[in-house]
Amino acid sequence: MVLKFLQDAEELGRGYSMLPDNFDFAMLPDGSSEKTLSEVGMLESTIETIDYSITSWLKDTLNLSANTNEGFTKVPIIWQTAERSFQIKEDLSLRDDADGLILPVMSIERTSIVKDPMRKGSFQAHLFSTAKNGRSGRMVLAKRIKQDKTRNFAVAAGTRTDAPGTRQRYTKRGPKRLNKKIVIQTLSIPIPVYINVEYKITIKTEYQQQMNEILTPFIGRTGQINSFILRRDGHLYEAFIEQNFNHSNNISSLGEDIRMYSTDINIRILGYLIGEGENDDRPIVRIEENTVELSFPKEEAGLPGQENVFGVKTKPI
Repeated sequence: MVLKFLQDAEELGRGYSMLPDNFDFAMLPDGSSEKTLSEVGMLESTIETIDYSITSWLKDTLNLSANTNEGFTKVPIIWQTAERSFQIKEDLSLRDDADGLILPVMSIERTSIVKDPMRKGSFQAHLFSTAKNGRSGRMVLAKRIKQDKTRNFAVAAGTRTDAPGTRQRYTKRGPKRLNKKIVIQTLSIPIPVYINVEYKITIKTEYQQQMNEILTPFIGRTGQINSFILRRDGHLYEAFIEQNFNHSNNISSLGEDIRMYSTDINIRILGYLIGEGENDDRPIVRIEENTVELSFPKEEAGLPGQENVFGVKTKPI
């Protein structure tokens, strides 16, 4: 199985195509800087998004290198789900002529996914769908007043007709009228579902100096704490490095196996899922408007014995 990477944010995808044309939900005061408000699009958050975040953190953020017989070279990273035959054909530089791995090398493996209700992020409550079908609900991200539709209701309420049918508009000297029909646009997304994803990073080197060079950033990059932040497609995931770095070296063996230093690093990521992936039949981003007025059609025929809208009395049945 090959790790499939998501499309870039600039490309049109399922989540990206559902974003609104503008994000001017915040009304900035006059004189504000143009950089006060930044537009950030949001894609759906899936398990693959979390996989990509830890992979890009290793490749781009840490960007580890080690001293080899070819100089200070970058350490290759392998995703463990790929089969050996695919690895050999995909990147010939990872193996020698005898199909053995060229050290040093790092590998990533997703070991478990736990949906623990006791380990959540900032959104704690569970919301049910308004459709009452047992599915999860949505969380509101932003609201704004739809000015054009609200203005139409205000104008209609401020326009009166006298007995002869002459239209009378509101003037400053007349009584003020309060418009209670406010049309509000609401932007919502599905509530996040928190999961704990655990990964095992294995470092294999031929010399102890290479192991020290690669292992040191994992310990010193986070400082006195063991947590850091992963970013992908506008999402933030909190990751925790376990305090134990397990060594499984074979340097004390007198066999004919290749000499190898190996260290396992376990990382737990507090991630979240937004949407149900490719099988989701609901949109990621949805814009709705509230109901301010209910109109019922008026029947032309009145009740028996009463006049209809044309002034004709209806005959009793």
